[in-house]
Order: sequence, then C-alpha cells, then structure tokens
Amino acid sequence: MWTWQHPEWPNFRYDAEVFRPRVDAFRLKSERLMGRMEALAADLHMDAVIGLMLSEAIKTSAIEGESLDRDSVRASLLQLMAQDTVAPRHQDEKAAGAAALMVDVRQHWAEPLDDALLGRWQSMVVVHQPLSLVMRGLYRNAPEPMRIVSGVYGRQRIDYEAPPAARVYEEMARLLAWYNQTNPLTAGPAEVIPGPVRAAIAHAWFELIHPFDDGNGRVGRAIADHALSQSLGYPTLACLATAIERHRQRYYDALQQISRGALDLSAWIAFFIDEINHAQEIAREEIDFVLGKARFWERYAGQLNERQSRMVRRVFAEGTKGFEGGISTRKYETICQCSRATAYRDLSALVQMGVLEPLPGGGRNTRYQLRKT
Repeated sequence: MWTWQHPEWPNFRYDAEVFRPRVDAFRLKSERLMGRMEALAADLHMDAVIGLMLSEAIKTSAIEGESLDRDSVRASLLQLMAQDTVAPRHQDEKAAGAAALMVDVRQHWAEPLDDALLGRWQSMVVVHQPLSLVMRGLYRNAPEPMRIVSGVYGRQRIDYEAPPAARVYEEMARLLAWYNQTNPLTAGPAEVIPGPVRAAIAHAWFELIHPFDDGNGRVGRAIADHALSQSLGYPTLACLATAIERHRQRYYDALQQISRGALDLSAWIAFFIDEINHAQEIAREEIDFVLGKARFWERYAGQLNERQSRMVRRVFAEGTKGFEGGISTRKYETICQCSRATAYRDLSALVQMGVLEPLPGGGRNTRYQLRKT
C-alpha cells in the first residue's frame, strides 16, 4: 500500500517537541549566518548571494542526474540579480531556467503558494522540447500511472507510484491549504509549525503527490526553501540542495521509506532538519570564501602578473571546492597560453610568495593549490 492509499491520508504523525533541539540549532545557525552576511561590504554581499544560488542551482539539478555548466548558470544569475549587462550571455536554457528558479524563490518567499506559482517554477526547470509530451506549468493529466522505476530494462522495479492524475488537483488543494494556513507570517499561534518541521512535511507531501510530469524534485526543494524563508522572515541562505546532493542516496532512501504504508514522518523530519542544519554550515563556508577572495586581492594587489592573476581568478571561479586535481604546469600552460618554461617560472614565484602550496605526493608531476590563510 502506498502512503497516499492509507485510510487516514494525509494526516501525518509526528511530535514537534522531539525536534526542538534541532529547531533551536537551526535558529542559532541562521542568526549567525545572517550576521556574517550583514558584515560583508555591499559588493561582497552580492557576490556571496550569487555564490550561494550558483551552488544551489547546480546541485538541485545534479540530484536529478542533470549536469549544468557553471559559467552559464553564473552569467544568468548575474543578469537576473545584478542586471549585469557586461556578463557574458549564454544560450543554455537549462542553466538559465535553474538560475531563474533560484531568483524567483528568493524574490517571492513571502507570498502564499498556489498552483500558478508552482507551475511557473516547474516551467523554469523543464526546458521546452517540441516533440516532448511533458506538460510545462500544469499538473499532469495523463491516464497512465506516474511511476518511479529503477533497474535495467526488462527487470525494472517500481519504487513508487503516485496518486492518479484525476486526483492531483484535489490533493494539491489540500496541501496548499495546509501550507498557507500554517504560514508563520499570517497564521495564529496555534497554527504555527516550527519552520524546519514545516519545510520537511511540505517537501515530503509534495513529493508523495508528485503532481508534475517532470521537475518534481527541484520544485519540491524550492518549496522547502520557501518554507524556511517564511519561518525566518527573510530569504534563507542555507544551501539545502548542496547538502542533499552530498547525501543523495540517503535522501532517496529516506523518501522511499515514507512512500509506503504508515503516515509517521518522524524519521524523515529528523533527517531533513539535519540536512537543513548542514546546509547552513555549507553556506557559512561560501560566505567565508567570498571574504577570503577579497582579502587575497587586497594582500596581493599589484604583485601578480597578468598570467598569474588569470590563473588565480580561474581557481576562484570553481568556488569552495577549488580546482579539481590541483594546478599543474600543463594546466597553467593551457589556461594562460604560455610556454612550459614560463608556466614553471610563474608557478615557482607563486609558491615563493605564499600564494600556492604543493599538494601531497608531488614529485615530477607536482600539483598546487591556493594556500589557505
């Protein structure tokens, strides 16, 4: 029996008091994160926001097995957030849609949810394809069952079957009514649910209905961000999708466990709040990274030649994870379009200046990383 077939659906069971320590940790981490953000100068503030949304746009797609070009997403975010007319324009519709979703959720966090808003979010992440039967902006209406399957062809296993399309509008009406009635910005004290708990329930409920032909995961995580923002009274800075992507299999397993039979969401809520709190630690790293970049350029202003500056900017563009595999002489040659002798000389100078440090296990093929200060 699928969960939505339970006689008492959708009366989920949980004890909010059990999660009080996790919720308190969420509040404390959120306050510290916002304090860190407010301490940044205006230009660094925007840089940090762009960095947070860039990570989220890429990772929420990666959870669904979709890879996005980092530069394309960043360019789209700059155009949307900063009205940056100098930023390079890309024709990558998936990247543009992912960026648009991040910005739209951030801009409309205080609004109630409705079918039109969710449809808009879904149409942003599902690219139009002329021959595709996937509905964009509307709930699914095909008579065939909506199933999530795994395994090779001929030996596939049904992991989940969602409510039939004929029930989707009714099911979504119940979810949206509950969500908007428990909005902490407008609800009475008796109706308020702790923000992380409400986000966990809303995400699970939405995924169990699975109302769209495609894009349900990305829209569902956007709903969780929306709920967290309403509980804080400002757009959340937590990198939720980034945290979930790091524990992707545990996330899928947790969703699988609530898809059958019982209506008890306790284990799911505990898992989800832990991911929310982990997401805030990731956001703190991103903000510190932005501050570190600014301090780096202040310290080494005028000391690097054009090639060295280009390499450092390229490494910074990769974000907190840095340059995959480190910086090699060959990579330096390619990026800076110089000879091997010049690359070797530039890299040696950067090491002497304290900009770079060798990665362990070097030898003849020494690779470097930016020194953390």
